[in-house]
Amino acid sequence: MISKRENALLALSGEKSEFPACYFDSCQIVTSSYMMEQPLIGSGPGLDGFGVHQTPTESTGGMYTPTSSVPPVLPYDRVEDWKEIVKFPDYDKFSKNEWNETAKTDAGKMKLDPEKYVQDMFCTKGLFERLHFLMGFEDALCAIMTDPEPIKDLVGAIADHKIRFIEHISDCYKLDYFTLQDDYAHKDGLFFSKDVFKNIFEPHLKRVIDVVHAHGMKYKQHCCGKMETLVDEFLELGVDAFDPVQPINDISNIQKKTVSKAGICGGLDVQGVIDRVGVTEVDVRKEVGRCVNEYSYGGGYILYGASIYIHQKESREENGIIHYIIDECSKYSFK
Repeated sequence: MISKRENALLALSGEKSEFPACYFDSCQIVTSSYMMEQPLIGSGPGLDGFGVHQTPTESTGGMYTPTSSVPPVLPYDRVEDWKEIVKFPDYDKFSKNEWNETAKTDAGKMKLDPEKYVQDMFCTKGLFERLHFLMGFEDALCAIMTDPEPIKDLVGAIADHKIRFIEHISDCYKLDYFTLQDDYAHKDGLFFSKDVFKNIFEPHLKRVIDVVHAHGMKYKQHCCGKMETLVDEFLELGVDAFDPVQPINDISNIQKKTVSKAGICGGLDVQGVIDRVGVTEVDVRKEVGRCVNEYSYGGGYILYGASIYIHQKESREENGIIHYIIDECSKYSFK
């Protein structure tokens, strides 16, 4: 029998796993202390490497969001001046030895085990998310429509920044996947048209994905919301896996496109079931069973839910959410 890591790699590659795969007992999320996309977790409000002031908010389970009382770094009426205003973190200021030592420290803190678990680097604030963290959400969407050329150039500079980060981490972290977290959709559809995605974001996302592949990793696209209309575009760009693929999407239909090409990581109804106040063990186990029965047998699928790590602080305990998910998933087989 293959290991859970090997089984997860099959599922994430779009292949049929030997038994139902569960992200929570086969993969580890990796982050870097030098990422600088937000203040260090637990440090409270503060500036990220771009000068954006961020605050952990209760409504997001402690995740960092731009501090509402602080003006955005890039005002809407100065989009064309972004080169004078936007400052990027300097990853090159750290020596190779400093990167290596920080990676060792991070690995110890996160108890990383590359032999046992798939190593999945989560890089927050993707191309669109970093744009709206710099400008504010509404102003970023308006600028995309009114000033597409300077916005496209800025997105290109953000991609360059991601590429420098990838080049550094690939040498010092033992990684299987690089995941760029970038929500292009809400619960009913995309934040903007597919044409906008193709014009503004697609060329630069392609560059990021190509660099990930060139450094021996696979690329996973994080995109919450109803993102199914972008699946074809993502596959053409070379995306190797998707998360969290929420059930507001037609996952079975997506699976027909991705099987043997890319893995689907997700399926759990986090908002409707898992994170619901008063959720019971029976509710959680029933939801796991639904996912396994609806998706696992089709191949290229691994059970996952994005916010469970955040909202369930003791979720791995014997009476915790993740424990229930892992235990219930282990009861199923393809025999």
